[in-house]
Amino acid sequence: MKRVFGYFVLWYFLFSFAIQPLNLYAEEKTDSTATPVESRMALNYLCTADSTMLTATLSIKKGEVSLALEHAMVEFSVVNGETSMVLGKAKTDQEGIAVLKVPIAGLTGDKEGLVAYSAKFTATGNYPAAEASFSAKPAKIRLFFSIEDSLHILKVTATQKNEKGEEVAIPKETVFIYIPRLFSLLKIGEIALDENGTGTLEFPKEIVGDTLGNLVVIAKIEEHDIFGFAQGQNLINWGVHKQYYKAEVPSRELWTPIAPMWMIITLLVMLAGVWAHYMYAVYELVMIKRLSKKDKPLF
Repeated sequence: MKRVFGYFVLWYFLFSFAIQPLNLYAEEKTDSTATPVESRMALNYLCTADSTMLTATLSIKKGEVSLALEHAMVEFSVVNGETSMVLGKAKTDQEGIAVLKVPIAGLTGDKEGLVAYSAKFTATGNYPAAEASFSAKPAKIRLFFSIEDSLHILKVTATQKNEKGEEVAIPKETVFIYIPRLFSLLKIGEIALDENGTGTLEFPKEIVGDTLGNLVVIAKIEEHDIFGFAQGQNLINWGVHKQYYKAEVPSRELWTPIAPMWMIITLLVMLAGVWAHYMYAVYELVMIKRLSKKDKPLF
């Protein structure tokens, strides 16, 4: 009886230890399922000469994991005066980014000229709603090029619209000048605008353009409290002409990918000698076998 009771206690403890990890896994699974999903959206704004580029970035967060939400419909709108007007809709890509380009003409702001933009993602069965907004005053940046005393001069003007709809200067602001490169923008200088919203910069002469020397020059006002991101660009053939040269064939040296000819010939001779010795050894074995059959006595 005592032996049966001991077996029963042993099996009880073994069963308890075996089922404990399953209970922990079930608790973790329940906790992960109960973790709420949070939708997040950010709205970026870029104003060019005739249009506004609205970029919404949508992501979801569940616990410590944050992922971009793809194929989600984002609705862009603007507060035109006192009423809200839908500008358009766009779907997010694999990085959760939706882009909409809107013409500036016809957009009116508040008393200070600020135009309020918003991006909205409507809640679905799996993800909650998200919304972001941004207010900025449209600005226009123009670029002009001239040559003075053999110097290349870049002139930049920045304007905004007043309450009457007239273009007035943007004074005392800093404009950054860039040249697009392969993967990023190359900054070539800064221009401090005067009271008339005008500034100049001596353009460098060593920048490589395309085969015709063309360069795209970009002028930006960045992260401004009122104007946000404003940009203007123009094309000029002040760059160094890009030339394509035929790649030189490397010489046959010890440190080049192509080995010297004497080394190749030496290696071939050595390999030929080794294989000749192998063939000679095989020939000798065959001849020994044949001679042993001939020399075998008849009786």
